[in-house]
Amino acid sequence: MLLRYTDILLWIGIVLMLYGYLWKRYKHETRITAYILLGLFWVAEAPYFLSISDHVNAALCVIALPLFGYFAYNENLSKEWAEDPEVMRFLAGSISIAMLIYYFVQRIPLVSGALIKVVSDHTAWVLQLMGYSFTSGPINYVGNPMWYRANNNEIIVAIRGSGINIILACTALQTFAPAFSMIYTTTTATIKKAKALLIVIPALYLANIGRNVLVIYLTYEGITSFDMAHNQIAKTGSVIVLVILLFIVFELMPEFHENIMNILRLPKREPIHRKQRE
Repeated sequence: MLLRYTDILLWIGIVLMLYGYLWKRYKHETRITAYILLGLFWVAEAPYFLSISDHVNAALCVIALPLFGYFAYNENLSKEWAEDPEVMRFLAGSISIAMLIYYFVQRIPLVSGALIKVVSDHTAWVLQLMGYSFTSGPINYVGNPMWYRANNNEIIVAIRGSGINIILACTALQTFAPAFSMIYTTTTATIKKAKALLIVIPALYLANIGRNVLVIYLTYEGITSFDMAHNQIAKTGSVIVLVILLFIVFELMPEFHENIMNILRLPKREPIHRKQRE
């Protein structure tokens, strides 16, 4: 099966970014090229989101190109100034590892189907504890082969009896991947990273199961519409959980907080050697 041109941009971009993060030789050149390729990949994904009326994600895809272009510009400054500040390594590592994790799972149906099934099983189990007779159905690969995606249809597992399906977006993979990568690529003591990951990853998983259960409960009981339960109530709860976990990580890993702040300070960036003289 031939790869789509967007997938070629994606995988070459991820490989180059990962190389630029892990190895020193040609690190600036590979990172700059990777930022451009990944920015183009995101823009190329915008029509798909528009086709399913997801205007928010479509807008984010378009914004990604100038944002990644700005990161490439800063990487070029690093090359000109003969430096490699922590913030640029953090960006390269976080982006490459997060995208590698997410798209490895998302593009391989055997892996994404297994993850969806696990989340579906746990969601159904909690609902059974609440007295419902819902069960987790089989994986529906919607025409995809096991080893690589052939279409954009959502792989699903039905929560039988509820009228609701679990898809990849219901697994919180899009949260796990950046959370893990940003903590892992922060330069700090290993014990701090371990503590942060042992708190954040289980908390995110449990919160996500709770989110799925809440959406199904509110919808099945007719308390509110699926749109209200999923897009407003559950998402608001998810944001609150993320904010709380973010502050916990800031407390455990001040270096993580410094990395985030340094990204925001990039417009005021100066050469490291100039700041040292001052």
